[in-house]
Amino acid sequence: MTKMVSSRWQKQNMHLRKIVWAVSAAASILLVILLLSLRVLEIEAAGLLFLAVFIIMRVSLAFILKNRFANSMVRILKFDYKEIERDFRTVFKNKYIRFYRKSEDDAYRYEFPGHSLSMTVQPYWLSSDMTLQPATLVTLRVLNAKNTAFAEMLADSIDEMVDQRANSQKA
Repeated sequence: MTKMVSSRWQKQNMHLRKIVWAVSAAASILLVILLLSLRVLEIEAAGLLFLAVFIIMRVSLAFILKNRFANSMVRILKFDYKEIERDFRTVFKNKYIRFYRKSEDDAYRYEFPGHSLSMTVQPYWLSSDMTLQPATLVTLRVLNAKNTAFAEMLADSIDEMVDQRANSQKA
């Protein structure tokens, strides 16, 4: 496997993405209808205005709301998920983190009792140089004020594991 640098943790809100799309579309449509009814714009210009307003609102709302209402943390690890899955269990045992693991279709789900936090490890495919490379999508879900510190400690532990794995592949 080719060694590549892994991504960073990103905070997201799984439900907010749909809301941002809907609000952006609704606001853009209402603005275009208003301007068309007032005969301020021709139909061609209205289409361009719709696109511009939609894109600007979508990006703005996503940046404004992304971290404020985040309910998950996501990271892509550039290792095959079956190869790295055992390393997760080793890290959790070494850090004395209680967990339950369930196998799902093409994923592993970890539950951390007492923290109301779950982690999903599933395959993810990266495309570079016309080839597909296996990777792993790690998602920490149900992030809230009570378990944020635990989730960050868990993310740091995973980062350490990834760094150690990457360094061992260099040697």
